[in-house]
Amino acid sequence: MNTENKELTTQQNKVEVAALTPATDIYESKEGVVLYVDLPGVSKSALDIDVDQDILSIKGKVDLTTQENMQATYMDVRANIYERRFTLGDELDSSKIDAKLDNGVLKLSIPRLEQHQPKKITIKVA
Repeated sequence: MNTENKELTTQQNKVEVAALTPATDIYESKEGVVLYVDLPGVSKSALDIDVDQDILSIKGKVDLTTQENMQATYMDVRANIYERRFTLGDELDSSKIDAKLDNGVLKLSIPRLEQHQPKKITIKVA
């Protein structure tokens, strides 16, 4: 049995890390669509949401700061960026998106355009 002490060594590899895809739940109703996007560790100031034509883009960055004199020796999670894109349908009003961030969960409410919302037809008696 070998009992000699071995020193823990690490190699710093320059590896390009892909962004994480956040888990998302999507709910649909007559009024519109609601997305719940999990973004743990992302603050409001580190979150960008934009719409370009019919593409909704969500980007968030987690601040993984360490103490001043500390250096990571092992990391399971290297990526600290979340990215996700969605194609919005023509019936949704991207100019009226409501966004709320609460405890790492982003809620996006996207209403339908008025002409795509259900309408009640009035019946007249002749």
